[in-house]
Amino acid sequence: MFETALVLGGGGLTAYAWETGMLAGLAKAGVDLTGTGVLAGTSAGSLLALDLAAGAAPADLYEEQVGRRRVLLDVDFTLGMTVKYLWAALGSRDPEKVVERLGRLALSVRGVSEADVCDVIRPHLPVRQWPARPLRFFATDALTGRTEGLHAGSGVGLLRALAATCALPPLFPPVTIGDGRWMDGGVRSTTNADLVDDCRRVVVLAPVPKGPGASPSAVDQVAAMTADGVRAVLLVPDRRARRAFGTNALDPSRVPEAARAGFRQAAEYADRVRTVWHG
Repeated sequence: MFETALVLGGGGLTAYAWETGMLAGLAKAGVDLTGTGVLAGTSAGSLLALDLAAGAAPADLYEEQVGRRRVLLDVDFTLGMTVKYLWAALGSRDPEKVVERLGRLALSVRGVSEADVCDVIRPHLPVRQWPARPLRFFATDALTGRTEGLHAGSGVGLLRALAATCALPPLFPPVTIGDGRWMDGGVRSTTNADLVDDCRRVVVLAPVPKGPGASPSAVDQVAAMTADGVRAVLLVPDRRARRAFGTNALDPSRVPEAARAGFRQAAEYADRVRTVWHG
């Protein structure tokens, strides 16, 4: 059992930027979350979790985003890819069936290799080995539908674990780890917050509070955790922040405003986060 966890949701470049702004703003307000017992991330949130575990300060990451000095995952999720993803995600009201459909979509990807996925991710690793800090990168096995938090004890290298949590179909194929073929954990949930139920106090940043269709919402997951006795608080973008995100989560031109939106919102959340974090 860990005392605290910081859960960082996925959602592309704007999600990463908003989360850096939120963490920097909270730190400025006297609530520094970087000393958490567990850092857990999904997709873009895993990239941020790794940056924090490697020792990056939220203020520095925020300034990088505002100044557009670092562009993460320069990829193009085309309209055709979006249609395929939504077709799979909206094709059932059963969350398990949705994950199954998205797993088939991931396994159908051709023309991009697992090595290509690793090549895209490799430049964004601040370190080459797992840091000492407890990390969990949520990924979903396309073969079984099981979602796990990959970590240093999972028997997988840091690069492949991070590639797996970012392997969103149909942009990327799943990544082979052991007997599984692992894809972006965001196919199950944008945060997977319910999978840190071994922590007593949890702060969840959800740039995208809910995925399409039957995907469980971060609101429901945090409510269930709270009902089970976990002290948790959920941070989500307000209307101004969502406007800053725009309609394309991978548009680098939206990054500075998304980061500023997170920084602005932090002041509104500071007291609630402080209450959970410090007891």
